[in-house]
Amino acid sequence: MTTSVISVVKDEKIAGQVIDALRDEGFKGQDVKILNGAADKLLGELAEHGFDEEEAQGFADAVKNGMTLVAASVAADKADAAASVMERFEVSQDEARQRETREESVPIVEEQLSVGKSKSATGGVRVTSKVTEQPIEEKVTLAEEHVSAEQRPADRELSSDEAKAAFQEKTVEMMGVKEEAEVSKEARVVGEVSVSKETTKREQTVRDTLRKTEVDVEEVGAGSKNRK
Repeated sequence: MTTSVISVVKDEKIAGQVIDALRDEGFKGQDVKILNGAADKLLGELAEHGFDEEEAQGFADAVKNGMTLVAASVAADKADAAASVMERFEVSQDEARQRETREESVPIVEEQLSVGKSKSATGGVRVTSKVTEQPIEEKVTLAEEHVSAEQRPADRELSSDEAKAAFQEKTVEMMGVKEEAEVSKEARVVGEVSVSKETTKREQTVRDTLRKTEVDVEEVGAGSKNRK
C-alpha cells in the first residue's frame, strides 16, 4: 500500500534538492515529482493524493504565493522516513498558508486652477531737485560822510552867554560815516511739485484647460465587465 507525502518548499531549486535527497535515501525518482499548474488542476491532483478540500486549498494557496510542492508516493512504512527528509527543506506551515497580498495603486489625477497676481512696472515719474545759480544785479545808493575843519575870519561881539563860555576848554568831535552794501538771502518756497499715483482696477477673465485622469478597471475572464 502506498501513501502520499507532500512538502512545501520555497522554490523549484529547493524542490530539486528535496528530490535528490530522497533519491539518496533510496526512494525511486519516478515516485517523486513537483506539483504545479492551474488551481483547478492542482486541487484535482491533491484530491487524488488523498487530501481533503481544506488541506488541498492550503497547498494551492502556497503555490499561488510562489512556493513549490514536492509530492512523493511511497510505501506506508516508508512515509515517516520520506517526511523526515522533506522536513529538512520545507517552509513552516504558517508560512505556507500565509496569503500574500500585493497591492498597486493607480493615482487619479486632476488639475486645479489657481489664479494669482503678479506686479510689473507700467511707468512712473521721477522728480529730482537740483540747484542752479543765476547772477543778478541790483543798484543801491550808498552815502559817505567826510569831516573837515575850516577856519574862517570873523569879527563880531560875543553875547553875554558866549562870553561866559568863551574861555572854557571845549572839545568838539564829529565822525564821518559811510554806508556799505549788505547782502542777505532768504530761501522762500515759490512752488511745489506733487507726486502721486492713482490705482485703477480692471477685471480679466483667465482661460485655461484643466486635465484629469480617469481609471478604467477591467475584470479579466469570462463574463467580466468594465468598471470606472
